[in-house]
Amino acid sequence: MNLLNGITFSIGYNMIMPFVGIFAIKLGANNYEVSLINSLPALMALIGILPATIFINKAKNVFKFAYVLEYITRSFYLLVALVPFMSKFRPEAVVLFVGLLNLPAIVAGMCWQSFMSDLIPEEFRGKVFADRNIWTGVLGTAAVLITGILLDRIKFPYGYQIMFFIAFLFGILDAYYYSKFHYVSHKKEASASILDSLKTMMQSRKFIYFSLASFIFTFTWMMAWPIFTIYKVDNLHANNMWMSISTIVGSVGSILTYKWWANLADRKGNGIALSISTLLISTIPALWAKVTSLYVGAAIDFFGGMATAGYTMLSLNWLLELLPDHKEKMNYIAIYTIVTQFAAFLSPIVGTWFYEIVGYETFMYITTVLRVLSSILLFAVALYKTEKTVLSKGGA
Repeated sequence: MNLLNGITFSIGYNMIMPFVGIFAIKLGANNYEVSLINSLPALMALIGILPATIFINKAKNVFKFAYVLEYITRSFYLLVALVPFMSKFRPEAVVLFVGLLNLPAIVAGMCWQSFMSDLIPEEFRGKVFADRNIWTGVLGTAAVLITGILLDRIKFPYGYQIMFFIAFLFGILDAYYYSKFHYVSHKKEASASILDSLKTMMQSRKFIYFSLASFIFTFTWMMAWPIFTIYKVDNLHANNMWMSISTIVGSVGSILTYKWWANLADRKGNGIALSISTLLISTIPALWAKVTSLYVGAAIDFFGGMATAGYTMLSLNWLLELLPDHKEKMNYIAIYTIVTQFAAFLSPIVGTWFYEIVGYETFMYITTVLRVLSSILLFAVALYKTEKTVLSKGGA
């Protein structure tokens, strides 16, 4: 069920999310509205994480709560498909719906992380997540390719509406398979409060350093995201087919390297392997600085997929490795998510503002330097040695 959940999620997600930016631009979105597509979801997550965590800690059936949120999340795909029927505020509606869907999605994702840490022993996580990522990558890539071809052949906006509606149907299947996980709830423990976990966390130095370094890397990583979309559409004149090619070559790069990253993590540890991936990611803006051809851009996106595969897979593995016992696990995940989502909210807005001040090439080179520095911080965290004794309330 875990694999089926991942496959249906990937197909639905890849039929809508790679094309939301160009969809919004065609509806009249400006640069800042495109940046909000990246940043507003993180703001929604920030608003909802703490109340949701408190509710989860008190809920009798967290698993049911999580898969209901999955159904709610995927329903926003349908709302995005209906936007062209609106007479006014269509770009704003796309931004709003994409932002709002992340509120239930981020909470459901936090629950999924907790479930996976319970269901899959640490020694098997690398292989399990690598296999899942390979299959979801292959089928997600096929979904992107087919969607990109059809969007350029079907009259605007009908092609988008059809594809987004099909994405909604796959999203419902994704939620259904989520609900069928063979997860047995543990006997309800007395949950620690967020405040108690913050006090305990002060003794879990490696988790704190990991969270802070993740904040800095997320900020430097995501500040260029909207600029890539803007540059491809406005300067390189990318259509839907080229946007799908960008996603596809990145996915192929990821698929080819998931097992390599998993093996590297087994040999060197999650922290070192993840840090290597962030160093490779750091070079991408510099490579894009002089690009004038979509073909060259596709080659860089392929390399980006190879580098990003390590980060997307191993950041979860490293987080799970640093989590404390079951009682405080959800609180730690919530705090880590708040930290990274705060960076994800600020970064695209700051990045767009900075890009309009300094220009494209300068922005890309400065972003590269900032990413390299944040990658060095992650290396430092990976090399940081903790005491061998494990605290009674979790942490190390």
